[in-house]
Amino acid sequence: MSSIDIHYKTEPFQLDEFPLKGVYVIDDYLSTEMHHAIDRQVSHTSFWSKTNQVRGDSPTGLAHHSFWGATYFRGEDKQVDDDIESKDTFLARWLDRKIQIDFGFKWERFQYMGLNSQTQGLQGTTHRDCKPEDEWNLSFLYYTNRFWNKQWGGALRLYDEMQQGFDGRDEHIKNHQIGEIEFKPNRLLMFDGRIPHGADAPSSKARYIDRKSIVLRGDEIRLIKDTSEWFHADDRIFNI
Repeated sequence: MSSIDIHYKTEPFQLDEFPLKGVYVIDDYLSTEMHHAIDRQVSHTSFWSKTNQVRGDSPTGLAHHSFWGATYFRGEDKQVDDDIESKDTFLARWLDRKIQIDFGFKWERFQYMGLNSQTQGLQGTTHRDCKPEDEWNLSFLYYTNRFWNKQWGGALRLYDEMQQGFDGRDEHIKNHQIGEIEFKPNRLLMFDGRIPHGADAPSSKARYIDRKSIVLRGDEIRLIKDTSEWFHADDRIFNI
């Protein structure tokens, strides 16, 4: 078992090769004002539900894990559910566009953007974000919390192979974990979604505090070399 390269950056950068060589972590990604604005919007949105699940082939039909979540948009057309108002997705679309510009790519096959929320006991099982054949995929996690105590845990764990459910989790961590990234407010993670991963629930010390993240991912991207492509007349901020 070998470890994965985790690159800690102080600012975003233009991608120039693919697939990614390791995992990239950018701290203090947004300005304090924008970070707090997004966290306020996320915290007070009205469309949370306990629907973010990882399922397997268990004969019980039960999910391996189930988080509180909310969907901004999904699919190549970035479809929005009928019960979601445009004001609920404004900052999400802004963040999506900013990430694409900051790292120099466009989505070719967009998959999903939404929210995850874990409280103590809502442990994340191991999963992948996309299929093994999707070499040009890209996954992002943005941690929206304004405050987090290190003792509350909530790390993201990366593995060299999949595991189904929770049975043997400690052994799986011991034998197959290849990386661990601390949960920190205003932190952005960028990685190959084919890497098996899972998020720890907050510890009991966190009590009622949520571990909140924005999930953004696609099955295929295209690198942008000509930055003028961002300024075409038909390039709409809400339809990138």
